[in-house]
Amino acid sequence: MKAKTLAGIGALFLVLVPFLVAGAPDALVSNIQPAAAKSDIAKAAHGPVIEGERFDTRQITDSQQGGLAVGVVSVPENWRFNSQVVWNYAHHSNPVAISTSVENPANEEALFSFPALQLFCLRPISGYYQPGQNVGGLIFFEQQPPMQTLTTFVQRTRGGLPKFQIVGSKDLPGLAAALRLTGSQNQSGVGVKVAYELNGKPVEEEFYAVGYSVSIPYDGPQGRTWQINWGLNGLHSFRAPPGTLDKRRALFAAMAKSFRPNPAWVQRKSAIDAYLAQEFNRQLQAGYNQIAAAAQLSRQISANNDAMIASIDRQLVASRSYAGNSAGSQSRTSAENFDDYIRGVDTVNDPYYGTSQHASTEQYHWTDGYGSYRNSNDASYDANRSEVGSWQLMQPAR
Repeated sequence: MKAKTLAGIGALFLVLVPFLVAGAPDALVSNIQPAAAKSDIAKAAHGPVIEGERFDTRQITDSQQGGLAVGVVSVPENWRFNSQVVWNYAHHSNPVAISTSVENPANEEALFSFPALQLFCLRPISGYYQPGQNVGGLIFFEQQPPMQTLTTFVQRTRGGLPKFQIVGSKDLPGLAAALRLTGSQNQSGVGVKVAYELNGKPVEEEFYAVGYSVSIPYDGPQGRTWQINWGLNGLHSFRAPPGTLDKRRALFAAMAKSFRPNPAWVQRKSAIDAYLAQEFNRQLQAGYNQIAAAAQLSRQISANNDAMIASIDRQLVASRSYAGNSAGSQSRTSAENFDDYIRGVDTVNDPYYGTSQHASTEQYHWTDGYGSYRNSNDASYDANRSEVGSWQLMQPAR
């Protein structure tokens, strides 16, 4: 059966909504007393309701890095959430793979995010590597168009299920921006819709990804050669009973856009990436070819894993200490801001306390300077118009 062009998949960009940890009607104005502002506000904060589902935040935890949070996502509070973070230090070009799943216990609705598909090829073409060979975390394959690559991924991921068929596909030029991926040349958003049976029930699933291609020149004794790194970023899918994907698109889109990284984890990953690259390059300088270097690095990292992590810990502690001394005692760290985010609070400069915390369900926080507060989501709200005293809008603590 010939695949039809999928119209509905393009509607994703009409309903993508900003990521919200908590939400409330714009007209709501609350009066939070100082004690509450310092203690139990996060417990009282509630997430937004989208398509009848109340959202809350879930944490993606990296057990191999001491339980450090990779980041958080916003999902329906009653849905099952699972995440997996796997490190392989022999994969110096791609050492960590992250995947998540969010499933509705009431039906077949689900969102899946998959690790990036990272591949490479060489120009001019040589027979040095075999198709499918893993070289430092990159898979060797001759380059294909993004739509063909995604279709192949979908077939390998779901093709073995009963009554599997490809329903349609569509180019999505705005997908990279919608997913807040870092912009680069040769990006191309694509989508593929499939149908199959799951536990005897028919379902539909839409897969999304952003294709990329980066050419890296090398100059050596044989002249200039090129390594082309290519693949798919932002790989994720929405699954639902037949005919319901369009109706629930706002729900899925909110989840897909909601990931917020933990700056401390990003810093740790950057340190590990730098360490692995340095070790790999050192092996190459010692006279190993790429395959031998990768194998040697794998054995070395496995044998010295604890020492490597301890070394990176010391580097990060030293860099944070230096940054804290340079910035002064009043500046807030990215980790503190991330902690506020998880707990659902805003920390603001407060003339009464120095700083105070208020539920992030409201965006604007007013004080009279004597421990009384008014909070609102209405940008035009001014406490001076309706309250006794002199009120000022508190600014976020930096």
